[in-house]
Amino acid sequence: MINDTIADMLTRLRNAHLANKPSVVLRATRVTRNIAQLLFQEGFLSNIEPEANGMFEVSLKSSVKTFQRVSTPGVRMYVNHKELPRVLNGMGVAIISTSQGIMTEKKARALGIGGEVLCYLW
Repeated sequence: MINDTIADMLTRLRNAHLANKPSVVLRATRVTRNIAQLLFQEGFLSNIEPEANGMFEVSLKSSVKTFQRVSTPGVRMYVNHKELPRVLNGMGVAIISTSQGIMTEKKARALGIGGEVLCYLW
């Protein structure tokens, strides 16, 4: 049983990248699918395969360097819209869970909302 599905997803992506694997199979939950969709929109993933048997497959692009979970499941980091992090001066992406859904910090800043920082990507 996996307690932290986001950390598991990021670890699988990081390990696949380090092993030069073209794709990786991830556990399909609503949160992991939403994060994968954001990664696809931001250009970190090249393809997302449909869900089958509670899993889905994503294809990695070679430009991704690091996937990092910010907080542990029991200790969460909440920020308001003024404190949203900038990853490498805008070169990376922070994924934020807000009251309006999961989005990048750029979109949350434009909407003027804060939330829980889930992870950093660069």
